[in-house]
Amino acid sequence: AGANTSDLEYVQFHPTALYIPNENRYLLTEALRGEGAILRNAAGHAFAKDFHEDGELAPRDVVARGVFNELSANTHEHNVFLDITHRDADWLRSRFPSINSYLLERGLDIATDMLPITPAAHYTCGGITTDLDGCTNVLGLYSAGEAARTGLHGGNRLASTSLLEGLVYGATVADYIGKNQSQLLDTSRQLVASQNQQINGETTTEIQEDYKRRQSSSNHSTKNNVAEERAQDLLQHLRRVMWDHVGVVRTPNGLSEAATELSSIREEAYDLFDSKLCMETSALRDATIAGQAVTDAALSNRVSAGAHCIVLDEVDTTSSHDDDDDDYDEEIMRPLQG
Repeated sequence: AGANTSDLEYVQFHPTALYIPNENRYLLTEALRGEGAILRNAAGHAFAKDFHEDGELAPRDVVARGVFNELSANTHEHNVFLDITHRDADWLRSRFPSINSYLLERGLDIATDMLPITPAAHYTCGGITTDLDGCTNVLGLYSAGEAARTGLHGGNRLASTSLLEGLVYGATVADYIGKNQSQLLDTSRQLVASQNQQINGETTTEIQEDYKRRQSSSNHSTKNNVAEERAQDLLQHLRRVMWDHVGVVRTPNGLSEAATELSSIREEAYDLFDSKLCMETSALRDATIAGQAVTDAALSNRVSAGAHCIVLDEVDTTSSHDDDDDDYDEEIMRPLQG
């Protein structure tokens, strides 16, 4: 559509997502650390003060990097835990009932167990560039919430600021549209009339023929299964590339490697999308576009700030590992639940 974006490199990672093998990540609220939860490694060492004087209460990006670095020190077994077992058991279960219930269903007890954790991609501070009314550079396109880049977050979202932003800018967009309804309706009718005849240089007839071709190719079940399975494999590969090179800590060389790899993935992703229109191929195509956009933004910004941390290439941020570690790595980079 040609919408301008900005600040896409500022992807905030939540430092304490629950790590359960074969499950998507589940956020363990910062309130746990606010109530005294301690970051420990497998040896029981409380390591938070090793990376910041404020320990567990340091800014979210600092804690995420501390957890990431501790995890990177041992790729053979899980090495980072959140421990709040020193607090009263009854108080814990009443203070955090949802977390307690979720943990119990998975054989963990908030009052007695150290909880395995990992950082997880949580929030995009950047997005589609808007003005104070939520308008973008694309006529008729408005944006609010996480999709938008209003500039409110800077490079590091704070707690529930995103909720406030969504409420304020959501209402602002609605007010703007309401006040300019007559003019916007006329503009919308003109756009629809124009796009009915031509969309991205294609006539309506060509679009209909393309749709029929896609539907025809979707009737071959064997080919469909192959495309879906390949799309799932590529999406997993894309996640690995993003985690290894565009994750909590980045390097110029790692970002360049990611850009090259994502370009290759994108080419095949588009071929799969053209051959089979389904949720898997659509998700892969969209994830590849988003991954490339974040990577390109990170490559163009060599200044570490907030959620964007870039270090010299002599620092190995991915930690060397052999093939035996692959299953563990894939578990670490699972997406957030919900």
